[in-house]
Amino acid sequence: MYSTANKKSTLPRGPRMKLKYQSFYIALFTMILFGLITTGLFQFWPHSIESDHNTHGFKLRNIQQLSEVTITTENSIPEKGDLNCRFSTCFDVYNCNYEIGRISVYIYPLRKYVDENGQAISKPLSKEFHEILEAISESFYHTTDPDKACIFIPAIDVLNQNSLRLHETAQVLAQLPKWNEGTNHLLFTMLPGSVPDYNTALDVHRGKAILAGGGFSTWTYRDGYDVSIPVFNPMVTHVDLQHRPDSYVRRFLAISAQVGIHSDFRQQLNAMALDSDNILVLDECHINNEDISPMESMCHGLRQFAYPQILQ
Repeated sequence: MYSTANKKSTLPRGPRMKLKYQSFYIALFTMILFGLITTGLFQFWPHSIESDHNTHGFKLRNIQQLSEVTITTENSIPEKGDLNCRFSTCFDVYNCNYEIGRISVYIYPLRKYVDENGQAISKPLSKEFHEILEAISESFYHTTDPDKACIFIPAIDVLNQNSLRLHETAQVLAQLPKWNEGTNHLLFTMLPGSVPDYNTALDVHRGKAILAGGGFSTWTYRDGYDVSIPVFNPMVTHVDLQHRPDSYVRRFLAISAQVGIHSDFRQQLNAMALDSDNILVLDECHINNEDISPMESMCHGLRQFAYPQILQ
């Protein structure tokens, strides 16, 4: 039993103790609220925190400001492209387990590569290759951390083999920090081979690197490994093609409109065209017509066709 004196002595403490607990809970709630807000900013606020994704895209800088790398005759060269490569034999899937639901793609920094005489090995990037790099860098898959990358893209323009120094370009590839015989490296090429015998794959020694490009043949395309893509023509961006209705019937079953084709292939195509009215083989026009630009027409003998409309 408590005495009256004890009861009186405890009464004044009530409001003060209540005030203390109230202050404690307010402080605790404030800390929790601050934590939730901070977490929300990290998780949901778009681009507010520096992350692994490069949101600024791939920017082409002045060639004079690029770091210069000298390639000497002593630099190694990769093995020739391995035609036996398949996904199960040449691709390292263990490089792709850093993130779930995302294949991380790393683009090597731009460099200016020169030989021992100071002559440029790498040409300025073509507009098409720059657009490829820019599209990758602005995508969800781009990473700026090479140690977390699944796929590696060398910032070396090999779209057109005719503009390449084959041996030196191969040496440039071999000195890339993550090259590892070309494992998990992806090269884009549109015009492989060179005049007059155009090869159907890039002639640069590239080891186990994957090729994404056009012009493959049955002998050079590695099924399940390489990526066959249409050859891009920048002229199509300036052509307005009319919409064809679903009932439209094509005039020809097959049309060959490639110039500079190997003479043996052209002879075979011409022989097929002689046997069928559904096959049309086109070549450059030798007809003088001031009203039509040479880029807007192609010919079969003396017959002139609007190009590329004839391909519809």
